[in-house]
Amino acid sequence: MKKTKIITISMLGLLLLVPFMMPSAKAAPASYVGVAEEEYYSWIMYINYALLGQWIADNVSEAFSTIFSHDAGNAWSDVFSDWSGIFTPPQAYWPMTIYEILPEVTDDFLSGNFIFDNITHTPLSVDWGYSYWTGGAIGPSTWQIVNDTVSFAQQSLFGGMATSAYWLMGVQLGPKNIDWPTFVGYANSGMANYWGGLAANTTVTQITDGYQMSVPISGYALQNQFNNSLPITTNVTYNTDGILQAYTVEYGADLIYGYYTYLNYADVIEPEIIDSPSNFTIFEGYTGESISWTATDANAGNYTITRDVTTVVTTTNWTSGSPVVYNIPDGLTQGFYEFTIDFKDTSLQSTTHSLIVTVLIPDTTDPVITSSPADVVVESGVYPADFSWTATDANPGTYTISRNGTIVVDVKRNSTAENAGIKTADVIVSVNGIKVNSMYDIADVIRTNDLRPGDKLRLRIYRNGEYQNVILKLAHSNQG
Repeated sequence: MKKTKIITISMLGLLLLVPFMMPSAKAAPASYVGVAEEEYYSWIMYINYALLGQWIADNVSEAFSTIFSHDAGNAWSDVFSDWSGIFTPPQAYWPMTIYEILPEVTDDFLSGNFIFDNITHTPLSVDWGYSYWTGGAIGPSTWQIVNDTVSFAQQSLFGGMATSAYWLMGVQLGPKNIDWPTFVGYANSGMANYWGGLAANTTVTQITDGYQMSVPISGYALQNQFNNSLPITTNVTYNTDGILQAYTVEYGADLIYGYYTYLNYADVIEPEIIDSPSNFTIFEGYTGESISWTATDANAGNYTITRDVTTVVTTTNWTSGSPVVYNIPDGLTQGFYEFTIDFKDTSLQSTTHSLIVTVLIPDTTDPVITSSPADVVVESGVYPADFSWTATDANPGTYTISRNGTIVVDVKRNSTAENAGIKTADVIVSVNGIKVNSMYDIADVIRTNDLRPGDKLRLRIYRNGEYQNVILKLAHSNQG
């Protein structure tokens, strides 16, 4: 079965998607919140289609929808239809990643369900959805954790949320240390007074770590519409952190539906670098140069910094949101230097960032050409044997020879250029599709595109009357 959209849970939306304001400073989570940022939870869904015969014959899905006013998309008939293409359980996994615990709010967020009390609750920014063997749909959402047992009974609509598989997902995160006798008392009262009608035939009792809802034979009976010929038993359990552990629905002796905790990881989000430098240039004789990075993570661990292949900062702890500053040692000579920082969290998840620092000689005096060839005129296709120039400078470096604005390279032995197949007198027309007229143009391409040692350059060259394409791998300054 191919599912192409997230299942709509409209009543659940009234419970979850509540507006909130972000303060300038973040407080610690409230004591009743049993989850932590960057945690991952997953639940697994089982539908036993082979056992649905009597349930369907008795029209039990319609009974639940009528008695508890299931909205469109959230009835048991919708659940069974949505996953009918996967006959053999498990049908799906429902993962949740907790990205941020937001500031506590007190308001009447359940007013859409005719519960008008002001309730204190903590919103969570999460990724939530479903996955299965051929696909899935996961996206951002907001969850709510209420502050106490009475509020959780209200959020659970006095047990009514457990009458729909999709509704129940909206209360799979509760407060820590739920007092189940109190919950059961409010649930039984709510069945009679909040829901009323045939819902009053539902008995809620305490079980270990949760509650059970029981409906006797013909407890949900309405002439010519539905009548349960078997008892209905629903069990819901949580751990002490308020995390749903299991939700089962039985019709007679048959387990019709099961939804269970499957996985829980303490940290599944790698550090995020929120501020980092770009490539930059300094000159020999510099002092006081530094590099700064800032990363965030709920479980900040340690970092290292390397220069090219050498570790320059060994394992050091870092603080989320605080800059890590590395002071570049004075004395680096002319060349290209790659600095890389590796941020790790306490689960050893890693995020890295690299940049190139170019060191040049501080020289404001241009070389002086003391001898140069005169202009020559040649016939088409005929080239003179040699051109000769002589220049003087206190800091001689490299040279290029250009023809019509492009570059003719003097290739050094055993260099990366020679290894790439570039030859003396080749004319470099462009680098990575950008026209170049000098070595400074090539350096600009490297700098503006944030290229690093190991990255590849696409060179278009002119040789012996023909254009060719060459791939050149950028090397460290000490590799030629």
